[in-house]
Formats: sequence, structure tokens, C-alpha cells
Amino acid sequence: MAQFQETKAPTIQTFWAGNRPGSDFEAENRICAAAFSCFHRLGINKTSMSDIAREAGITRPTLYKYFKNKREVIFTAMDKEAYGFAESVVAHARRFRTLESRIVETIVYVVEAFPRSKNLSLVLQDEMGAELRARAFSDDATEVFSEMTAQPLIEIHPDLAREGTEITEIMSRFAISMILFPGRYGNDSKGLRRLIKRRILPGLL
Repeated sequence: MAQFQETKAPTIQTFWAGNRPGSDFEAENRICAAAFSCFHRLGINKTSMSDIAREAGITRPTLYKYFKNKREVIFTAMDKEAYGFAESVVAHARRFRTLESRIVETIVYVVEAFPRSKNLSLVLQDEMGAELRARAFSDDATEVFSEMTAQPLIEIHPDLAREGTEITEIMSRFAISMILFPGRYGNDSKGLRRLIKRRILPGLL
């Protein structure tokens, strides 16, 4: 009777130019940074997995160890960028002392800083724009963003622990609408602040 020996799946050898990442998290960050470089230089649609691998200084098999396809690279890169942006929003809000000023300045910061973000602004462009916007502004993404940005409000008013996320969700959705449809407030920070104080702030508090 023939004897069959169990064989193990081959191990993927990973190769990195320069210093090898210390963790998978660091490896993903380096790949995402390389991907953004390609997106800005070549465009999202014209960027290939080979382009990303070359930019990151790795082989295609190494790239596929971390990401199944370009779509996954794009979404992961955008998710990481969005998380970093949320952290910057929180840091900005903590510069202000009152609850009212934290609410107003958080909204203004998001409306002004999002379009100026080199990487996040890809969401507002034509290439994959609708799909990227659907993901960036989805209910799940908005919920995560709202939970993070609620912390500066709760720190000042602990009684907002239950409704803080609801308040920041409304803030987020208003900011999103102003980013996508700025109207006359696109270059009018003072006017935007007046609008928030007159129309948005009373409803939130």
C-alpha cells in the first residue's frame, strides 16, 4: 500500500529594502505610505500592486502576504489615515477650555482640515471618489469617529457620558455636509463659526 507523507504549505519569504519592519503593524504602515505615494504620482486607478511593492522596496509575494489586492490596500490606507485624523481632531479640541468652544472649534477644524489633508482629500476627487466617500462617511466610520471625538466633551462635562457620542455624531454629519457642499462657507471661517453658534450649538446643548 502506498505511503503518503503530509506536506506543509510553503512559507512565504518576505524581503524588505532597508530595515525590516519590527511588526506586521509597522509593515502595513510602510506599505500604506508607499501606496499613497503611488496614488499621488500615478493616480489610484493606474497604480498597480507592482507599483506599490516597488515603492515600498519589497517583492510582490511580500506585498501579497499583507494584502490580498489593491482594493484592500486602498481601504486599509484610508482607514489608518482617518484614524490619525480623528486623533488630530481630539488634540485640537483639547486646546479649548469650554464645552461650547470645543464643539464649535471641532466642527470648524474638521471642515477646514479634511480637504487640506493630502491623503484624505483623495476621497473628494473623482478616482474611486464615490466608493471612498461611501466608506469614509459610512455609519460605522462615523460612529468610530464620533466615539473618539466625544472624549474632549466628556472630559469637561462627565454628565455627557451617555449622550456625548450622539452630540458628536450630529457634529460629524454636519461637518461632512459642509465638506461635500461648502456653499458660501467654503472660505468663510468666521461665517461658519457664526452659523454653528446660531443654528447648531443650541440644538446640541
